[in-house]
Amino acid sequence: MLLALAVFSPGCGLTEPSGPHAEIQARLTNARALWRTQALNDYSYVFARSCFCAPDSREPATVTVRGGVITTVVGVTSGAQREPAQFKTIVGLFDLIQEAIDRNAATINVEFDPSRGFVTSAYIDADQRIADEEYSIEARSLVPIR
Repeated sequence: MLLALAVFSPGCGLTEPSGPHAEIQARLTNARALWRTQALNDYSYVFARSCFCAPDSREPATVTVRGGVITTVVGVTSGAQREPAQFKTIVGLFDLIQEAIDRNAATINVEFDPSRGFVTSAYIDADQRIADEEYSIEARSLVPIR
């Protein structure tokens, strides 16, 4: 009987996110749902990151996605081809935020595009006691490809 009450009790956390990042989790869930309604598998967007990493990793790049897979990445300034494995699709950006939530990162700040739902900017600091592991990302200029 107690087990049944625990399973079906409304405040048990089964339906609503809980924990330190509950509000971000709820926003992420809503943004993912909005993105799915767009049914965009072919698009390009400009991705930029800020981190304690190599300078070429910080150059904004145009990421082209076809069929939900990154096909090309080109540096915005240099025009150089970049390694697609170092970049993420929009779904991959959602996953990046989810991983930070699941790891209980010390700080997560994220913004979503109000009309399409994709991550437009995020700052993640996994552990405030560790220097130089925090990073930020930006996704902008998303264009569907027909």
